[in-house]
Amino acid sequence: MKAILSLAVALAGFLPVLPAQALTADGLTYTLTAFTTANPSVDNFTLTISGINGMSDTEGGRYGVFALAFNQPTGYLGVAANPTGFATQSGGLSSGGAGGCNGSGNFFCFQNLMPIAQSALAANSTLSFDFSVAATGISTWGTALNQDDFKISWDGSNNNYDHVSQNLAPAAAPEIDPASATAALTFLAGGLAMMGGRRRKQS
Repeated sequence: MKAILSLAVALAGFLPVLPAQALTADGLTYTLTAFTTANPSVDNFTLTISGINGMSDTEGGRYGVFALAFNQPTGYLGVAANPTGFATQSGGLSSGGAGGCNGSGNFFCFQNLMPIAQSALAANSTLSFDFSVAATGISTWGTALNQDDFKISWDGSNNNYDHVSQNLAPAAAPEIDPASATAALTFLAGGLAMMGGRRRKQS
């Protein structure tokens, strides 16, 4: 058992862990994680929202999300995939408390097409939204030269939720480079062979 644990710890050293970049607003944490694809102009993204209706949520009473809007990256080509239950529209968000996409500005917007249950989400709930974006400058999205002005429209008991309107920089997902992957597999094979040899000697 100790040998297996040591092997697992050693293998963990081959996995580069990158610091998560998150935006905290109104007591909620918004994290946008980017995943590269075979197409250098397309990235997959996961937006994770945590702390919903928790002790730190300064607005509370949230039922769900009407719409999400992001500034268009440099060289924006379009949305390759929507979050489940959402449709892509152009523009940002309307200023009303129950506003959705408004078709105005240098934004793309995801409009919720599904009914939202009119009851508060559980305390400290987490929501995740997966989508894909194509742009010639997608790799610099969220940087100082290519900022992403993120906006969100909430449904809930509060009549006028904050739309956030702040830069949300994507955090790169941890990756294993080919050299590290090969070394990890070699190390794993050697460790398993040693463990197998010890078992045969003991029997």
